[in-house]
Amino acid sequence: MLKNLLPLALAAGLLFFGYQAYDQAKPEYRSKRVYYELKPYIPYKIEKRVGGLSIVSSLGTETEKPPAVEVYHRLDQLEKLWGKEHLQLKGDELLVLDSQKKVIKSIKLQNEDEKSYIKNFFGLE
Repeated sequence: MLKNLLPLALAAGLLFFGYQAYDQAKPEYRSKRVYYELKPYIPYKIEKRVGGLSIVSSLGTETEKPPAVEVYHRLDQLEKLWGKEHLQLKGDELLVLDSQKKVIKSIKLQNEDEKSYIKNFFGLE
């Protein structure tokens, strides 16, 4: 009887730990419309390589190679740091600024969900 349950217990354990690893590696929530309008201005991109994934910056020659479980968390951190410097929230408008603090794009936020996403993800007020 115990011999029959051992493979099922191992399979259940592997599924449990696999789901835990998947859940921890997921990136934070992003508002699709706003994030895809910001994406061309965010200087960080994920690049596939033989050994896994790396984060490449278009600002310089920076390349980060975090462990696979931490790639999306690190990308979130870098995007948040960029957003604090290059994004400004004025009412229902999100302003994208360049390095000289000049407005290069204005995005009209359509609802409170998008506004709360900007406030929560990038820490803007």
